[in-house]
Amino acid sequence: MTIKELNAIEIIKMVLGDKRELVKSKEELSVLLKKRMTKKELEVLNAKVECITPEVVMKSLNIDVLRYEKLLKGAIKKIKNESVHGDFFYKKLKT
Repeated sequence: MTIKELNAIEIIKMVLGDKRELVKSKEELSVLLKKRMTKKELEVLNAKVECITPEVVMKSLNIDVLRYEKLLKGAIKKIKNESVHGDFFYKKLKT
């Protein structure tokens, strides 16, 4: 999956809600997600945002239901981690 194919903004809003405004561009957010997540986690999250059925995703990734649920829960947990989601909302200051 390329950075342009990743729906980073929609993934972050799905997991964290849209109470705060994202300060980074789609490309920057995509790079952050790609750095922090595995390929399969990104595929599962992106498919969920695009409303692709879990059966199609499981078949394409060659995984079972249990693995699909673990990937989804693990990816959501990673995004909700405070050290990770802070990167989405705040610009780093250069010192």
